[in-house]
Amino acid sequence: MPSNLQLYLLVAPVCITALGALMAFCWLAQRRSVFLLSTACGLTLTGLALGWQCLTPHGQLVRWAVYTGPIYLLGAWLCTWGVAQKFSVSSYPKISALVSIIVVAALYEYSIVQDNIAARVLWLNTGLGVIHFIPFPAIALKKVRRDGLEKLLYRSYGAFAIYTVLRPIMVLFLGFTELQDMLSSIYWLVTMLGSLLFSLVFSGLMLIVSMRDAMATLRDERNHDMLTGVLNRRGFWEFADPLARDRKAQPLSIVVADLDHFKRVNDNWGHEYGDGVLKAVAEVIQASVRGTDLVARFGGEEFVLLLTHADIETAQRVAQRIRAGAVEIIAPLPDGQRVTLSMGIVVSPFGSDLREAVMRADQQLYKAKELGRDQVVVHGPGDVAAAA
Repeated sequence: MPSNLQLYLLVAPVCITALGALMAFCWLAQRRSVFLLSTACGLTLTGLALGWQCLTPHGQLVRWAVYTGPIYLLGAWLCTWGVAQKFSVSSYPKISALVSIIVVAALYEYSIVQDNIAARVLWLNTGLGVIHFIPFPAIALKKVRRDGLEKLLYRSYGAFAIYTVLRPIMVLFLGFTELQDMLSSIYWLVTMLGSLLFSLVFSGLMLIVSMRDAMATLRDERNHDMLTGVLNRRGFWEFADPLARDRKAQPLSIVVADLDHFKRVNDNWGHEYGDGVLKAVAEVIQASVRGTDLVARFGGEEFVLLLTHADIETAQRVAQRIRAGAVEIIAPLPDGQRVTLSMGIVVSPFGSDLREAVMRADQQLYKAKELGRDQVVVHGPGDVAAAA
């Protein structure tokens, strides 16, 4: 029957295992966050191994070292894999496998061949620390923009890796006699508390980051057109309204583009072919603008562009570049015809109504249609001009 000390020590393993189960449950609701599942499995295995050792009498620990050791190692690698997935770097499984083989061989030597608990502690913790630390340099060196949460996540994970490697050094200072009754030793107490603290911080950060990413994904899907990948009407206004109030983005130009005779394409060659044309046009438009500009599909075959730091001349050059790119890139229709674009351009002065500017650009678009299509009609403050 477990002693009171063993039951007390079980608090940490039970909590760690419960955290793993919680992360697995969260993964069921966020299947895209695969890193949640691998981290959940890693925490669960770590909790089970800790619990197993807590319930094992000291005299029998040597018998189970070659079994609990691999469980710890697998749990560490799964947590490492989860972190690597989150930050899109390699977990270097071959290196982890090599480290694990060396550690398991050492555990066999110092448990089956000879009983040396200090050596087992040193080898196992060093191996765990190395596995935890393997992806950390790649994460630190990866040149991507991270927010405070992600920085805290990878730094806390790196700190735990260092803590794991340094933990056995405590044994060297306390003396190997400290391990004669390991379950009641300061080393084991520090191991329990450190593992529990890290698991709480790490799993909490993982869950918060995962929920934030899920919300960002949902918002991104809500704001983008599923067919072409550009912004939809809702997404356009969500990003356009702040730009209209930003003096640094001025001047703003609105370009409204519409495919000529697109209904004929759908009627003659089917909607699947028409969808392909829309995708190709969207690619041409995106390739013709800058990262600070907005491209949206407002519906059907109509696209709306918001160009920052763009006067009439700049907007007209962009529009002509799009027309030329469409003719060059889009494959000819079965009867030898090509898809062409009609466009209307309006400059939106700072402080003016951006929605009204879009309406005026749409009016210029219809003028382009009336002029024979495949035209760019420019509307400046006080003057109207047409350009083919």
